[in-house]
Amino acid sequence: MRVLFLSISVCLFLSACDKPSAPEPPVPTRKDSVGIFTKAFSPPESCQTCHPNQYRDWEMSMHAYAIQDPVFNTLNTIGLSQTGGLLGEFCVKCHAPIATQMSEAEGGILRPTLSAAGARGVTCAVCHMSEAQTPGQVIGQYRLDGILYGPISDPVPNKFHGSQYRAGIEQSSACSGCHEVINTRGIRVEGTFSEWQNSLYPARNIPCQVCHMKYDSGFAAVGGSPKRRLHSHVMEGLDVPLTDFPGRDEMIQRVQYMMNNSVHTEFLPPTSIARGKDVDLDFEITNSITGHNVPSGTIFERQMWVEMLVTNENGDTLLYSGGLDPNGDLLNEKSDFVKNHQMSRDSSLVLFNGTAMSGGEEIPFFFAADAVVNHSIPPFQLRHARYLLTAARIGNSSTIHARARMFARALPPYLLRALGHGDLVDRVPVFSMEEREADITVN
Repeated sequence: MRVLFLSISVCLFLSACDKPSAPEPPVPTRKDSVGIFTKAFSPPESCQTCHPNQYRDWEMSMHAYAIQDPVFNTLNTIGLSQTGGLLGEFCVKCHAPIATQMSEAEGGILRPTLSAAGARGVTCAVCHMSEAQTPGQVIGQYRLDGILYGPISDPVPNKFHGSQYRAGIEQSSACSGCHEVINTRGIRVEGTFSEWQNSLYPARNIPCQVCHMKYDSGFAAVGGSPKRRLHSHVMEGLDVPLTDFPGRDEMIQRVQYMMNNSVHTEFLPPTSIARGKDVDLDFEITNSITGHNVPSGTIFERQMWVEMLVTNENGDTLLYSGGLDPNGDLLNEKSDFVKNHQMSRDSSLVLFNGTAMSGGEEIPFFFAADAVVNHSIPPFQLRHARYLLTAARIGNSSTIHARARMFARALPPYLLRALGHGDLVDRVPVFSMEEREADITVN
């Protein structure tokens, strides 16, 4: 048999030698693919007629706002400048994935005029046409044959597009390409996916979609049947649009609800103390609700902090921490009022965020970070905000009222001013999270 196989192989080889060899096909380039992408990637408006509810949700989402955001565009420009262009498409691959695929963001610079599909940030096509995602490596492959992936196991055929069930679209892995960011030096600078992955939530089968794409019941498309389990496409987090944008007010309300249900706190100081004694005030924060760290994402921009206000029966302030300066900044080293010695630094401030480091020094942006100092709270971990109320401060007070509150915001005012967007400071909501009060009698 081996001799016969060898003979046939030789004959085929000799026969092929008698014919002129076919020219090697040209190696396809990215530009060769642009025409294919242009035909395959429809703008989100093409989905609106059949899926109006999903479109309305998406239209107010931060996915739709991804390249409308002036803060992102400024940061991207700074990153390109600081790295001499080496940053390239690192940022726009997630914020403008379709534009990037269609060569409308070469070198990381978005064209002034984009195609209808490329101009809308993270569109329907990005999630429903993407093949496998690798954490921290954005989306590199898309299905281009007109078939869209979805979470419905028995999709009804229609004349507009093919439909195919994919279980992974309802799993956290569908978010991992962009919500796990490794910078150009190999440092994880955003770790929302790995924070979830390293928690108890995967074992409990609670993916990102449970909180960020809440379930409802309805028809997947106009005129469709039967009723399905549907997902919200608002996908709220901590960010909100800072410019005029569809659904901004509703988004703020949604984020406020999420912030009210993000952490659990306890504040149980003694009900009475002896005069002349100091008292420790311990405010406990437990991340027992959120499936990733709090805060998460771009923790270098996030701020989550505790405000502690202690007064006596006359309304006199005995202790105060977590207040803001006239610019809206916390009273730490970032405050211009602290820098200029116009206000004292808040030495008791409890702030949860992150710091990007390079060569042991803090840097303002994470592009060149070689280390990250992370002060966020991982899932199911406890943190304390401790304050010492001295006997000298208590003085002759007979009753002490202590109020502890938690707040969070996506961006601090000092950063917006540094980026030249001081006009947007008042557009950043400060979200209240938890509030606890207690009274202490001084005997």
